[in-house]
Amino acid sequence: MDNLPLHKRGLEWLTSHALWELAKYLVVASLSAGLVSVGISRILNVAFDKGLSIFLVLMGVMGMLWVSGVVRWPASTSKEEQAKWEVLFFSPGLAASLTPSVGRVIISLHIFSTRATELVFLRVMLRNNKGAYLDCESSEPIMVEAMQVTAKMIDKKFPPPELGTFEKGEMVNLDGYAKFRDGNSLKQFHFTISTVASM
Repeated sequence: MDNLPLHKRGLEWLTSHALWELAKYLVVASLSAGLVSVGISRILNVAFDKGLSIFLVLMGVMGMLWVSGVVRWPASTSKEEQAKWEVLFFSPGLAASLTPSVGRVIISLHIFSTRATELVFLRVMLRNNKGAYLDCESSEPIMVEAMQVTAKMIDKKFPPPELGTFEKGEMVNLDGYAKFRDGNSLKQFHFTISTVASM
């Protein structure tokens, strides 16, 4: 058996597959052209059934459009592929708790996913209307079951002066994103929650 170099084997494979694809297109094109010609001749002779003739013409035209790339048949997708993955973030109570005296911030979130996944990273920016903000993040992975509520908490320390601009009872926004495992890759979801600062 001949040991052909890798690049020559690759060229042979490409050539054989290219010829096969060309042959398929030629067969479809010739059949389509034949259907069109038979259909037109039947319409012109009027002695045959007009409905069948029109059908043949349409099928032939569709075949030629497919070969030329104008028409593409939609790829079949399973119900699982059609289902959209949704992730919701919310808090049943006050999502942000601040303790300025010790410089502690606790973010409490609930996560609801339509698909079982793993939360691998969470980042939340806590900000008020005065322009102050605090960045909180967690890279501790947790499992999120499908169609179940999963609690996630971020507990972070800040220098007490950084919490000085936040006041008890004021409205704050939580702007964040989370990364979930999606097979061998990661998918990112963004969220915004308005809440009242608890102190």
